[in-house]
Amino acid sequence: MAGQGNLQAYTGEGKSVVVYNTYADGRRIHFDVFVPTDKKRTSQVPKEMDDKAVEYAKEFLQLIGKPTDKVQVNMCERCHIDNTDLYRGQLWKLPGKDILIWPMEGCPQPSE
Repeated sequence: MAGQGNLQAYTGEGKSVVVYNTYADGRRIHFDVFVPTDKKRTSQVPKEMDDKAVEYAKEFLQLIGKPTDKVQVNMCERCHIDNTDLYRGQLWKLPGKDILIWPMEGCPQPSE
């Protein structure tokens, strides 16, 4: 998979995740960062998770060969907890981490 570093399509079990709506490169790149959680409400998720979400977003951008300096992780849109079963076959897994990416605009898809 040229240009996608060590990304791998996620084929694991469904899990509960905090969703971070993310944009980069002047909003030409759009993806969600999924961070696993055992919490039931976003208000229970520690704020430190927000900083980690930015790090994960930059790592994903680096792996797909895109600039990392203009990342916008919308903390106000840390609006829900979701289950990855809803995104089966559509997720990337960051290498060596239990972090998932749902690619949208301007991102390579796991099926490519």
